[in-house]
Amino acid sequence: MRWVRVAAVGAFVAIAGTSGIARAQADAAAEPPGVLPLTAPEPLATPLGYPAGASGVASVVLELTVDVNGDVSDVRALEGEAPFTDAAIAAARQWRFRAAARGGRSVASRIRFSLRFTPPEPEPKAEATPGAAEPGLPEQRPSAERAAPPVVRTEAPVEVLISGQRRRPGAVTVTREEARALPGSFGDPLRSIEAQPGVVPIVSGLPAFFIRGAPPANVGFFLDGVDMPLLYHAFLGPSVIHPGLIESIDFYPGAAPVEYGRFAGPVVAAHTRPFQGRLSGEGNLRLIDVGGLVEVPVGECASPAESGCSNGGFRVAGRYSYAGLVLSLLSDVELAYWDYQGQARIALGPRDDVSVLAFGGYDSFRAQQADNSGGRLSFHRLDTRWDHRFDRRTALRVGVTGGYDRAAGAVENSSLVSDRSLRVRGELESRVSDATVLRAGIDGRLDHFGLETNPLFLSYPDYSTLFPERTETVSGAYLSVEVEAARGVRVAPGVRADVYRSLGVTAVGVDPRISAEFDVTRSFRLEHSLGVAHQRPNFAAQVPGAQIADLEGGLQWALLWSSGVHYRLPWDLSARATVFRTAYFRALDPIGGGRDFTIDRTVLDRRSTVSAAGLELQLFRPLTEKLGGFVSYTLSRSEQSTGNRENLSGFDRPHVLQAALSYDFGRGFRAGTRAVFYSGIPELNLEGSPHFTSRRRGTAYFRADARLEKRFRLGPQSYWGLVGEVLNATSTREVVRLDCGERCRERVAGPVILPSVGVEAGF
Repeated sequence: MRWVRVAAVGAFVAIAGTSGIARAQADAAAEPPGVLPLTAPEPLATPLGYPAGASGVASVVLELTVDVNGDVSDVRALEGEAPFTDAAIAAARQWRFRAAARGGRSVASRIRFSLRFTPPEPEPKAEATPGAAEPGLPEQRPSAERAAPPVVRTEAPVEVLISGQRRRPGAVTVTREEARALPGSFGDPLRSIEAQPGVVPIVSGLPAFFIRGAPPANVGFFLDGVDMPLLYHAFLGPSVIHPGLIESIDFYPGAAPVEYGRFAGPVVAAHTRPFQGRLSGEGNLRLIDVGGLVEVPVGECASPAESGCSNGGFRVAGRYSYAGLVLSLLSDVELAYWDYQGQARIALGPRDDVSVLAFGGYDSFRAQQADNSGGRLSFHRLDTRWDHRFDRRTALRVGVTGGYDRAAGAVENSSLVSDRSLRVRGELESRVSDATVLRAGIDGRLDHFGLETNPLFLSYPDYSTLFPERTETVSGAYLSVEVEAARGVRVAPGVRADVYRSLGVTAVGVDPRISAEFDVTRSFRLEHSLGVAHQRPNFAAQVPGAQIADLEGGLQWALLWSSGVHYRLPWDLSARATVFRTAYFRALDPIGGGRDFTIDRTVLDRRSTVSAAGLELQLFRPLTEKLGGFVSYTLSRSEQSTGNRENLSGFDRPHVLQAALSYDFGRGFRAGTRAVFYSGIPELNLEGSPHFTSRRRGTAYFRADARLEKRFRLGPQSYWGLVGEVLNATSTREVVRLDCGERCRERVAGPVILPSVGVEAGF
């Protein structure tokens, strides 16, 4: 425990900064050192007419969201009255901008656009002139030189204010565009997590990760703040969220913001893209599945003067697999999966929005007809929220989320666990000043866990002990602030508290966290984070409805510390170096303790302490550049101690090296490759009480991924393309366990090869 006290004291003494909101006038105010300047969007065409039937001079202030293509994807009126606001909103949807840019790359931005409506000048009356019309002759109109045609005057924007959302301290952000160019990710941002330093999957290609030593069940996944109980289909398939729905993900390998609670480990937060405000969509057809997304705008104004028009939209997405048909021709393996997503947003007025997000999925896998190994998993989420903006700086969100999760064996009448949940929350965000953002929230969740099993099953004692039928509650609150204490010094302290209750037992978790960034120069930045995190005990990662009932043993809790430097180099290159130290107390980690995937009630008696320390190095250039790529290396050590025994974690891999390269050849051709190297796993010494040692290690693992794409442009927004991609093109088998007694024997898996050939299209 000595290193825990030393790290805590040292980090709290070192940290003192903030993360503010980047604001800049259109004529460009300088940003803090180390932050790439943000260039304001430049209007290319802003046609606007004076509303018919209106009179007088009026001013309107719009808030526009301009995407990376310069299109207005969202618009709402902040100031003004109808019919001027209606005319402005209708016209703004058709506006085009030269997109905002940071470091030479187009980025999305949110701006305030001020307009002033001036009535058209009245048409001058015709004056009598020589040769005027005489009775019986056609009327002669004034010449063009003397006529004063109707004019519509609208002032140029008097203010364009960038409200760029600064990256949260401690976050690594991956956009969908970057994920598309990453070989082996299949264009999916959620699959790009495996390429981050410090991340090691339990088996290459699986969605269960050890991140900086954190057991897989301690890693939290969210979509717009809603928890995701399952990440990938059939474990090796695509993610359960259509990639077209995701704009970006924030990956927190250390202490995450206090809004993301109840997971004692890293957090992956996915964000849906803003509504485009136009009919749009995309689809893909592959050898194993078909998927698509369609968005339909609502509230379009038929004319600039139409009143009552609102902004919003509907979109649906999903994926269906027919892989089972292919596999049935080759073997007796059964496989099926599908997913769905639905999203709607309606603006009730200039200050209020109502939105709905629904998503879910189903997976079924069975290894052989004569074998009961496999499972059937399903989950559903329905989230409704109301957003109210008190003014430009303060907003309130109230949301309700319902969920249903279920996991069962591969055959009918097998054991089944389920979870019916209801969560209610309130979230407040206020920009107290240009340098300070305050966030506060409160929420409560009710879970009813069900169990269906047969007392005659051999697994009955384990299931009835680990997953008994019960009702659990948890309620909590959080408070955080992001402050730019001085130029280039940003600090984000926060605290959350949660009260858990299950089977008559109550447990309390208090989580203080802090992250900070110090811009030493415009190119050199220091990054620090330290935090405490609690969660209910669990080891069943990515199994919907499977939550261990062991609150009597106490909550799992973790101490997460990291400190690093980030240096921006010429040619859009960046270098990062980070050291970390983590510890997980009262942890349930049978996977790391024995590389054992069986469910056994005796695991409740094996609470342990898991610790890890390491160094992460990375050199990268955005994969969206003509030539992009990265090289990353992680040196680490993971240990697990139970009682008085200390030994290595079964997933300790001292050396992890990854490299990727992507190149745009022009004419729509882009190709890339990625290489992955993991050092061998430690031996499992079977002499006496089994334990892991570093005296011998299994064979190291190496694989290469490849991607080739050809895209054909059909118009400004339309395209179709051909994509070929493969994970583990080298067909490498992976050693998943090394058993050593009188002699050593390697247990291998695979080779796991995931090929993909398909057609994509969008409009």
